[in-house]
Amino acid sequence: MDAVCLLRGAEAGRAEALLALRHLPLPIRRDLLSDDYERRRRAEGRFFEAILYELLRKIGEESSCIDRIAAWGADAPPPGESKKGIWYSRDGGIRICSAGAILAEVDLLFTDNEGRTFFSEATITPPSPAAFMQEVERKRKLLSDLAGGGEVRFLYISTTAPPQGLAPLFEDGGAVIVRSDLLPLIAEIEDVLGSPRKRRIVPHQKVVDGNDLFDTVPEVAEKKGLLSYIQRLFLK
Repeated sequence: MDAVCLLRGAEAGRAEALLALRHLPLPIRRDLLSDDYERRRRAEGRFFEAILYELLRKIGEESSCIDRIAAWGADAPPPGESKKGIWYSRDGGIRICSAGAILAEVDLLFTDNEGRTFFSEATITPPSPAAFMQEVERKRKLLSDLAGGGEVRFLYISTTAPPQGLAPLFEDGGAVIVRSDLLPLIAEIEDVLGSPRKRRIVPHQKVVDGNDLFDTVPEVAEKKGLLSYIQRLFLK
């Protein structure tokens, strides 16, 4: 069974939800119960990313089809001085950089036992198809450059099916993973959402610094001009 099938079918319960909380600061955890819709949805998006990462760790322990997993959240190394290759934000986000510029961010990043690189966009809100497709293809190209031209596959992971118009993203080995069962798990951990919880690292034999997924980290062409400035501003 491949990584996509394993992520689709990985069982999740209170234990995985509690592990997901280790990546979220207290204000985000409290916002999971907020009456303010926008604050709650932003917090739910972070929780969705966190529990997907924990499911990836889980299947990585159980199956040889997962080779290496880029650390995320509480497991991430501290931000490096040089923004080159894979670089981490203060909250453990996975970013692709070159020559001091942040070019893109991905939600999950891992390699399988056949040498393929997978990256995902984890979303609970359907994106605008045209802009989203351009963004995904740009990230795929950046990662392919880091992988020396190796195969890079895209995973769309959401609580609902993707909007129409995204089909071209899945023609070259990409896939859709719908996990409508994950957000309801918040109800199972309401009793601890308001309690302080340490952002602790949990060791895992396959979780590594994102740069270790690639044998070399070549320079990724840096974007110039106003677009590059705006991108760096909003990703900081």
